Amino acid sequence: MEAVLYKIENGVAIVTLNRPERYNAVNQDIIEGLNDAFNKVKNDKNVRCIVINGSGRGFCAGADMTVFGDDATPEQRSDYIIETYQPLINKFTQLNKPIIGAINGSAAGVGASFALACDFRVMGHSSSIYFAFINIAIGPDGGGSWLLARQVGYSKALEIATSGKKISGEDCYKLGLTNKLVEDDKILEEAINWAQELAKKPTLAIGITKEDMMFSINNSLHDTIAFEAKKQIIAFKSQDHIEGVTAFVEKRMPNFKGK
Repeated sequence: MEAVLYKIENGVAIVTLNRPERYNAVNQDIIEGLNDAFNKVKNDKNVRCIVINGSGRGFCAGADMTVFGDDATPEQRSDYIIETYQPLINKFTQLNKPIIGAINGSAAGVGASFALACDFRVMGHSSSIYFAFINIAIGPDGGGSWLLARQVGYSKALEIATSGKKISGEDCYKLGLTNKLVEDDKILEEAINWAQELAKKPTLAIGITKEDMMFSINNSLHDTIAFEAKKQIIAFKSQDHIEGVTAFVEKRMPNFKGK
């Protein structure tokens, strides 16, 4: 059985974590499957948006601790996190196409990092974000501290990370950790519908906007203005920009191609 499933529907890549018997706990097969999926998405011009979800009852239960082995030293575990999670999470944030996380059930541990690394999230009333690290006396990994703090602020992020409690779908919605809150059986449907709407938009410009936002997090207003201006060169030269201006003048709906 494949650990990560991949299919394309109407310009949307649907990526499914597929270890339901282990609540989609992250092992090497999941890591390799996600890396492969991101590579396919990056190189396929027909894919305009991505939906990531989990099969079975949960999105992702975090790391499968068996990947470390019984004899792994703390240093070896640290090296594994850097060598595997760091490049994978970078693919989430550096991909110039929008990613929607369809968060069914719990996104725990590094699964919470996967969820928060998505650009948008759809959650249900039974969904949750779970920073469970503190319950086994370790700190966050997979960039979880960076991702959480930048979405809810330092103090609230620290409260969540040290509480060891699940943050419900309702609370995630109030905190801005999810964009949409729907009935549990509508999570994937809503995410795919949203993705298909995004796929009709100028996704090249969405990718540029994503880069602008990520740059702005760690840079000054002064430098961000310059960065945005440089990225506008790509946008101004795009077919979508020409189509958008033409459609505006002709008073019709634009037909964007993501180019």
